[in-house]
This record gives sequence, C-alpha cells and structure tokens, in this order.
Amino acid sequence: MDDTIDEFVFRKPLFGKDVEIVLYDIDEELALEAAEKAYAEGVRLSRIFNFYDDKSELSLLNKERSRQMPDEFMRLLDIAKEFYILTDGRYDVTLGKIFQQRKKGLRETAGCSFKDIKIEGNTVTLNHDDVLIDMGSIAKGFIVERMVEVLEDEGVVSGLVDGRGDLRIFGENTQDIGIQHPRKKDEMIAKIIVSDCAIATSGDYNQFIGSFDNPHIINSLNYASITVVGDDLAIADAFATAFYVSNNPEILERYKNLKVMTIDKDMNIKYYNGFEELL
Repeated sequence: MDDTIDEFVFRKPLFGKDVEIVLYDIDEELALEAAEKAYAEGVRLSRIFNFYDDKSELSLLNKERSRQMPDEFMRLLDIAKEFYILTDGRYDVTLGKIFQQRKKGLRETAGCSFKDIKIEGNTVTLNHDDVLIDMGSIAKGFIVERMVEVLEDEGVVSGLVDGRGDLRIFGENTQDIGIQHPRKKDEMIAKIIVSDCAIATSGDYNQFIGSFDNPHIINSLNYASITVVGDDLAIADAFATAFYVSNNPEILERYKNLKVMTIDKDMNIKYYNGFEELL
C-alpha cells in the first residue's frame, strides 16, 4: 500500500509561537519521524540562544559574564561581529539592555558595544557591565536553517520550514510567498515566486512598543520593512536587520547574492540585486 501523501503539515510551539514544517510528496511515517527530529533540533538550539529563558546558554553567559559556549553560538557570534563591522557598529548584539529598558519604558542607556566582548577559543567574556547579548536578529534564521538540514539528512526532498515569518524552502517545489503590508495587517504589499531559498523579513510592525516609531530593533532608521532572499537563512536574517539599521546600500557589495526589497516609512519601495525578478 502506498502511504505517500501530497502534503504533510507539522506544527508545534517554538520561537514564542509556533514553527510550521510542511513536507511534500512523502511517506507519512517518514514525514512524521523527520519532522519530530527537526523539531527536536530546533528545541535544542533554542535552549542555547533564547534571551528570555533563564537557563539558556545565552542567559547563563549574560549572568555569569564569562562562559565556555557551544560551537553553534560561536559560529553566530562570528557572523554578528562581521555585520557589526560592516555597519560601523549599528548592528550590535550586545545591546539587549536597551531593549529591556525600552519594554519597561525606562530611559535607554548602554555604554557598551561589540568591542566589549573578549573571545578566546570558545570562551566568551563580557567586559562591560552594560553588555547583554541578544541574538534574536540571527538565531531564529540559524535554527530554521539547521532544521532543514536535519530534514534533508532524513531523506526529505521537498518542503519548507516557517519560523514565524523566517522561511526556508527546499527542494524543487515552487512557492508563492506574500509579503505583508507593514501598515495594513490583513494585506500583502507584494508576492514573490521562489524555490529552494531562504526568506527573511525585518520590520517595525510585528514587534513594537507603543508605536511603529519604537520598534524592537535597536538603532532603527527610516525603514518599515526589509525582505531578503538568499541561500542561507541565518545570513538573510542577520542581513535584514543589518540593512535596516545601517541604511547603507554599500553593504550589498559584500553580499551580492542577496536579493533585497526595502519599504520606507512613507511606503516607498526599492529593489536591490534583482529582487524585482522574483515578483
């Protein structure tokens, strides 16, 4: 008996809401087993990077101020350092204290920067009292990317993982993806047709405190939304935030493979690196 199904959908809590795994043309038993393994990997990695989990490796580092960290954390810290340099310090994962202050309505002060992190092998030391590392701008993309790797290792050939808007599509299936209007909750401002790619969006409309002018993104400038399409979701995720805070198209020179759509606060749209070809 053929147990192949056209579409298998798996949804469980992760990233504060749900992660969704969709697999195509697959044996149902294989699909469930692969999805469970991918989800387990997502949970494992979230226990490293979760800023809000007191027991995560990241929270323990922020508390203890010096700690031997897992390889996965070190890999993302290297990427974060690169974007810190590319944006002249505007992309900075050490500013978690400012977001905490913003949520509480307090005056925002933090005199630290990425330069206050000391790295020796896998030992990370925080050399300024204000440093609170928050990897929220990159960790979710990395986790979703790793979940896809697990699915492929299990023999899955086609599907997607949706981590609350950070999306990784793999295999030959083509997807129509709607990009949300940053000011109209129930409307799409654009639709792209893609396959085998990573899609990340950074904006002021899903997480903000009081108004769009007070988003969760530290050092934000004049953008309402930025969508990035690339090959690796960790890079696309970080780049979306880095471009959002830098307002500097020159950083595209370092990542010419990324296709980018920006929407400013006046709803003006610009395309970079051939993004318009996806519409």
